[in-house]
Amino acid sequence: MSLVVPNDAEVAVLTYILTPNLSLRLFSNNIVPSATDTVANYTEVAGGGYAAKALTFAHWVLTPGGPSVGQYDTQQVWTFTGPTNAPGTIYGYYITRDLDGKLMWAERFAPGFLPFSPIVGSTVKVTPRFTGDSVY
Repeated sequence: MSLVVPNDAEVAVLTYILTPNLSLRLFSNNIVPSATDTVANYTEVAGGGYAAKALTFAHWVLTPGGPSVGQYDTQQVWTFTGPTNAPGTIYGYYITRDLDGKLMWAERFAPGFLPFSPIVGSTVKVTPRFTGDSVY
């Protein structure tokens, strides 16, 4: 028999994961996120007016269901003042926990948008979302 996590418990797990202060970051190296990654696998974007975005628990909206979802209530937007430092590309985002810098999750952008090379006035928009679901 498979383990089943009820929706209420999924929300409790989401709360545990999303409660600490987190940082939303863009990565510039051509990596496909995997389960064995650590923060060291990601090269954070630098230059071009880029800065990581702070994510606080008060802005996460948790919705129980199948699956249960935590979604940030505001889209995070970077508007670039110019090109970024070498390699000058953006492939996706990753989220770290401020307390210890641990990688929490990462997502590569859709292939049709890659690689993205910012110029003056270009934007990247991300609405952070985390899904918790029991598979049975």
